[in-house]
Amino acid sequence: MSNIQDIRKLEQSIYDIVQDYVNECYNDEDVLAICSRYGQISLLADRRESIKAGKNTEIFSLSELVRQNDHGMPEPDNDKISDIVNRWLFLN
Repeated sequence: MSNIQDIRKLEQSIYDIVQDYVNECYNDEDVLAICSRYGQISLLADRRESIKAGKNTEIFSLSELVRQNDHGMPEPDNDKISDIVNRWLFLN
């Protein structure tokens, strides 16, 4: 079972990746790959065709992890990031 520090650490890691994606000239083909291997979760952000997904890998479109803030500017969607983290830490 994961503790609150594990949850926050993974949330922050994904948030940072999505924030970098928002800050750069991003491409709709960019994805986030989450892989669980030997009890360790690893993250990789790249173009979909660059990622070699194994059976313990799930791929998310980075554009789906972005929302528009109150000023119409893109920002990481904390709710979607939290959903992903909870699913990975408690179901995998």
